[in-house]
Amino acid sequence: MNNIDLKENKAHGNFILPFTTYFCELDNKNSSSVVTHWHEEIEIVFIKKGTAQFRVDLDSYILKEGDILIIKPFSLHSMNPINKMYCSWNVMVFDLSMLNSAITDGCLIQYFAPILNNEHQLPLIIDKESSGYFELSKCLEEIFKCFNSKKAAFELKLKSFLFYFFSLLYENDLIIKKKVVPLTNETTRKIKIILNYIHENYMNDISIIDVSNSCNLSQYYFMKFFKKNLGITCTEYINVYRLDIASKLLNTTDKSITEISYETGFNSVSYFNKLFKEKFKVTPKEFRNAN
Repeated sequence: MNNIDLKENKAHGNFILPFTTYFCELDNKNSSSVVTHWHEEIEIVFIKKGTAQFRVDLDSYILKEGDILIIKPFSLHSMNPINKMYCSWNVMVFDLSMLNSAITDGCLIQYFAPILNNEHQLPLIIDKESSGYFELSKCLEEIFKCFNSKKAAFELKLKSFLFYFFSLLYENDLIIKKKVVPLTNETTRKIKIILNYIHENYMNDISIIDVSNSCNLSQYYFMKFFKKNLGITCTEYINVYRLDIASKLLNTTDKSITEISYETGFNSVSYFNKLFKEKFKVTPKEFRNAN
């Protein structure tokens, strides 16, 4: 994947325990999106309340309260709110290799190696109609509770719950045990090139022609291609990405709003303020003061 990566560089846990959790929430005051990215770790999303749109490897899914989403390593994924509807979810991100034994054993050979080698396919969505849903959802609740409480020897308990979760997937035949031949996905490759170009050049004046040239597509086909596969126009995506960067700068630096506006590729401060308020429902100044 080299230089066309959209890899998320954020560390999830550490080398002692490559596992962490997050609580995410969207409401009328916070309508931000999670931009398209990928990482080497597996990610499990557990919807607590509401509804939101998740995209995994360019396919779109509407998740509702109680749904479980399993995003395998290296998958492109993103999240978008639906008509400013409320949604909250818990996320766990961890390195699947933390469940491997230093000594080759039956667990590695029969279960985890086939998953890592794409010979066994993890389920993408588990809902209340899925076999074993009650046990799986209860197990996830215990995992979040265990990690967040961090009682003595919680690492041992955490691992035991993770093993139990995967045993439930196999026990309820939710894992497809067949050879999955990895295919070169040209569409995914082009999406990675396009988004990586935007992420590297967001601070500059980006034209649609520039972005379409980066992936050798005509301007007309590129616009249709982008909208079809990401659900929004290229211009909308660029603005969303710039605004997310700007929100982080407002929280972590003392730079003026004008400086941040130009540093994130907006040539007009008034236009920046307008888009920022549309997205976050407050002005940049109010956002900084509130945070």
